[in-house]
Amino acid sequence: MAMDELREYLLKILDKNISETSDGVVLTIRVEEDPRENYLTVENDEIVFKTRDAGDNSRCNSSLVGYLSTSLKLPSSRIDIVHGSRGGYVKRVLIMNTKKEELERKLPGF
Repeated sequence: MAMDELREYLLKILDKNISETSDGVVLTIRVEEDPRENYLTVENDEIVFKTRDAGDNSRCNSSLVGYLSTSLKLPSSRIDIVHGSRGGYVKRVLIMNTKKEELERKLPGF
């Protein structure tokens, strides 16, 4: 797949998993365990956060917020899990005071 085609594919997936609100951007992310490291990937048209901490919801949430904060170069205070914070493997994450276009530029791999 050529780089332009890959970028278009990734942007299409991002578009399916993102919505803009008056507060910022809400990103839908599925969480799965990976014993090696924390990273974002795409599987079956979903954005997936792979983490060592998937079995412990509190640590998983912390890992997800920390990863996004570092990757997006934003303070963690601007990132809030608005759905799935008490459990579950699908999380909706609010990135406050951010536009969709800004998120597309900053997300690793997109």
